Amino acid sequence: WTDLWCRVACAMISQIFILTARGDPIVSKDYRGDTVRGAAEIFFRKLKSFPDDPPPIFNVEGIHFVHVRRATLYFVCTTKFNIAPAVALELLSRIANLCKDYCGVLSEESIRVNFVLIYELLDEALDFGYGQITTTEGLKAYVNSTPIAIAGGEDSGFSLPIGTKTSMPSSASNKPIALRFSEQRDRKNEIFIDLLERLTCLFGPGGSVLRSEIDGCIQMKSFLQGTPDISLGLNEDMIIGKHRGTYGLVLDDCNFHECVNTSDFEVNKVLVLRPPEGEFTLMNYRITGQFKNPIPIRVSSAFVDTPTPGRSHLTVKIDTDIGAKSFASNVVIRIPMPKVTSACSYEITTPGQTAEYKKDEKVLIWRVPRINGMTTNLLHVNIITSEADKRLVQGELGNISVEFEIPMHVCSGMAIRFLRVTERGRSYVPFRWVRYITHSDSYVFRLR
Repeated sequence: WTDLWCRVACAMISQIFILTARGDPIVSKDYRGDTVRGAAEIFFRKLKSFPDDPPPIFNVEGIHFVHVRRATLYFVCTTKFNIAPAVALELLSRIANLCKDYCGVLSEESIRVNFVLIYELLDEALDFGYGQITTTEGLKAYVNSTPIAIAGGEDSGFSLPIGTKTSMPSSASNKPIALRFSEQRDRKNEIFIDLLERLTCLFGPGGSVLRSEIDGCIQMKSFLQGTPDISLGLNEDMIIGKHRGTYGLVLDDCNFHECVNTSDFEVNKVLVLRPPEGEFTLMNYRITGQFKNPIPIRVSSAFVDTPTPGRSHLTVKIDTDIGAKSFASNVVIRIPMPKVTSACSYEITTPGQTAEYKKDEKVLIWRVPRINGMTTNLLHVNIITSEADKRLVQGELGNISVEFEIPMHVCSGMAIRFLRVTERGRSYVPFRWVRYITHSDSYVFRLR
């Protein structure tokens, strides 16, 4: 029944293809032969014609194009029929997850070297455009190609969850699932857990928080032998739903994967499950309002008049309110300049950082590879404008947006107390790896 939705609702997909960020097709599968040739080129040309982020679904000359982007790859399907859009998007997401589970990592190189395996997956996942089996575990009996492992990129690493400083690079989980019993027998017993949070924050001109929201999830990827039971302990003070006078970790709402037994969750906050093959989302949760931990990054600015007409000075400051041993990485600050700006120069006080002024977009982009916790960074900007009225120039300064990633840190206070793996009749001592990451989703500071 897990794939009944696909057979019932996702009727008649014509083509599926995978494109690189340059628009080069890596994989192309035509199931029905009822669409024009060169659909991949038509899709990419239309995609690049949108001035902003393209919609996930659009129509060109009677052909519906549906796509999702994963890393640097586009997963696209086409159809001439009026199918359910949400189901088509879910189908593409599942195919992307299949490629990641069977190849180990989702990248252009992994798809190219495993293209025989990818075509085998597409043959089994759909039949004449109708969805069949789209789960990693369900396809294992029908897939015979051996995956070729590709090393993943460096990122925020994993660590053991309980009282130890042992760690591994993030690429440790970027390996394919075992397709045969002999591969399972020779592989280490490991389980990887990601606790991911995406922040949405809106700040007023004085730095006050106007809106704050966390979209969090716990993702799991299992390389365990047999069918062990996993017990995952979360915060004991967790409360679902906001109530007057409540304390602790308060979630607005949450949902769980179908494999989770929640009978012990209400009292002890313990999730019990038998994990399926591949990567899956164990739990989703949402928090609005005040967070348990402080806002991690704050931005302030100061606009200063100068005696010279048409010249202004702007100072932008970033403060990090995380532990001194923590850090934020891949920080990008976008500062919209006034429309009357004719030139812009800047001075960075910290080495290793870069800035770029895009004259066509009137935007100054400040890139900081790494900011340590409890530190301050400054950017001094000299603005030359064609307008002498300083109030008009200051009024045209846009809202500052920030992108960042903070490894081993979450703002909600969500934590994994313990992770136990047991199987009846055998001694089980697996490697258990846990990673915490906070990403910015929409992080905007209003200047007026």
